[in-house]
Amino acid sequence: MGQDKRRRTRIDAGFTVQISKKGFSVEAETHNLSMKGILCDGVEGFSTEDDCTVSITLCEDIVVTIEGKIVRADKTGLAVDFVAMDEVSFTHLRNIVKYNSADADRIDGELISPAFDL
Repeated sequence: MGQDKRRRTRIDAGFTVQISKKGFSVEAETHNLSMKGILCDGVEGFSTEDDCTVSITLCEDIVVTIEGKIVRADKTGLAVDFVAMDEVSFTHLRNIVKYNSADADRIDGELISPAFDL
């Protein structure tokens, strides 16, 4: 992709997440994270278009749970497009992205416009 057309700021993210689908679950190391998705190391067992759940454990009592769809699954990486999350998970995700972004105010500004064309 020559010109960056992304509508959400991505942050570098080097932590472990749990990705699961229908009784199958793996841990993966993340590369980057946005309000719209996540990129992890490539892991086996997932295919493009699979529905999945991404779980980010912040501490014992706080787990951010996000429903997603696999948009890339190969040896170079596993990319998940976020499709749904509850309000508490949204707030935690926004805080993670804001606090790790070079421009925290930009994150809230991005949330005013859609992340995709209608």
